[in-house]
This record gives sequence, C-alpha cells and structure tokens, in this order.
Amino acid sequence: MYELLFLFKIRLLCIMLFRFPPTAPIINDHTFLYSESQTFAKLKIESKAGKRTVFMSEHTLIFVMSGIKLLHFSNQTLKITPDNVFLLKKGIYVMAEYIQEGLTFEALMIFLSENILKSFISKPNKYMGLNKSDPCIVFPVNPLIQDFKIQFRQYFEHPLFNYEQLIQLKQMEILTLLLASGYKEQTLAFIDSAVSKNLQDMDSVLQEYMLQPITIAELANLCNRSLATFKRDFKKQYHTSPRVYINKHRLRHARMLLENTDKQISEISTDCAFESTSYFIRIFKQEFGLTPQKMRAKITIE
Repeated sequence: MYELLFLFKIRLLCIMLFRFPPTAPIINDHTFLYSESQTFAKLKIESKAGKRTVFMSEHTLIFVMSGIKLLHFSNQTLKITPDNVFLLKKGIYVMAEYIQEGLTFEALMIFLSENILKSFISKPNKYMGLNKSDPCIVFPVNPLIQDFKIQFRQYFEHPLFNYEQLIQLKQMEILTLLLASGYKEQTLAFIDSAVSKNLQDMDSVLQEYMLQPITIAELANLCNRSLATFKRDFKKQYHTSPRVYINKHRLRHARMLLENTDKQISEISTDCAFESTSYFIRIFKQEFGLTPQKMRAKITIE
C-alpha cells in the first residue's frame, strides 16, 4: 500500500521540477524584490493559464490579486481567490492558474525567512495538540490584510535602493496581521511545524520526498538543516548515509514497478528519480544481483 501511494504521487508529479524562488537573484527583473544575497518577493503576472510542478524552497505567503490559483494535492484541489491569502510550507506542489478570457492572473509572493518565523514561536513544540501536518493554511482577507497587499504591490512599481530592512519589517507586519485575524493558534502551530528540526518531522519529509528528483542538499533544506547537520542527524537516526538509504528505498520501489507494471526500464528509472538509466541499472544489479531487464525476464518465467 505504501509503495502504491508513492506510485500515485509519481504519476501526479512530473519529473521536471520548476525550482522557485531562483537560487540567485535575477538582476534587472522588476517582478522580483531582492538584495545581493536573497530574493524577498515575486510579482507573478500571467496572461495564459499554465500548470507546473514547483519545488518551493522557501516558506511563502501568497496573495492572489486577480484570477484564481489552483493548488493540487493527492486528495483535493485547493482554490485560492483574491478573497484569500495562504501560507505555504516549502515543498513540491502542482500549481495552476485559472484566467478568464481577456484578463490576467496576478499574484504576490513573499518568501518568509526562517528567522522571522521563529521569532513568533516562544516555545517550540508547544502546539502538539493541533494539526500541523497540512502544507498550507488559508485565511480570509480582512480590510487590514487588503490594505497591506495593495501597499506592498506598490514596491514593484516604485523600486527602492535597498529592501533588506524594509522586507523584514513587512514580514513581521503581515504575520502579525494574520495572527490577529482569528486564527492565532492554528497559525502558530503551522509556523512551529514549518521551522521544526525534530527527527520525527525529518522522517516525514523523507517519506514524502525520497522518490522526487531533488538533491540531498534540497532534502536538508526541507528538513530545516544545513547539509552538514542533515548528514550528521541522518547518520545518527538511520545508521547510514542519506545517499545509501535513499537509493535502497528507490531500488525497492523500482523492483515493485518491475513486478507489477509493464513500464520501460528507462521510465522506471525516471519514476524512481535516478539521475540516469545507466546509473540505475548499475546499482540495481549491485543490490539484487541481476539487471532490471534480467529481473523482469526471471519474473515473467516464474
């Protein structure tokens, strides 16, 4: 059942990920607010509907200014309108925009630093009784939040010399407004989960993303750790390296696909997030003593 659930997710998510925000600021792109070392916000404007699998590498606050944002999960599709604002954990999502003919889609995205989020949590793990597993939380837009997003939108029309201090203040402001909107406990529980470094939360991230085409460094980021800390904590928890553990899990899933589907070897390699088919074949033989093709032939005979 566990492997079949992952199979469904792999079919839902395409192998090509659109990573966002950019790792390096895009110079002279006025739809971004950025400093030399960090991207703070993005104004997304689209005239055509689209659908992408997006790896969000930062926790993000999203305001839809016009149009409708669709966020697809395995069991539901969340529809976000200009009447809502939503706080989204970093992770992999299938996103789409719905645009009425003759109109444009516009959304404002504010990338929230971990330090800012942590400043709202006085006692980590205080909110154990509340549901913290949801990847996003949605708020209705009240007059104060409406004023905030209209005012913040102006920064893209009137660029400033330096956004460093200003953005931190604006992040604090909007989070304060959200906490005052009637969802304080749920929001604090969400933030607590988003910045968690618990080993149990790390395990949840691994189970969710091991079959996705992301790097060990990106997994470390999803676990709110530096690469070195992630490797150290991983070794302590699983008694092996991340690469060995993940490859074993991917190979078990690949064997399940060989036994239960008629997919091509190259397709299985891609589904299991291996960097190349030749690499997949080589380590599959090391693990099981047979190449995938010979394993399939053996299964067919039996």
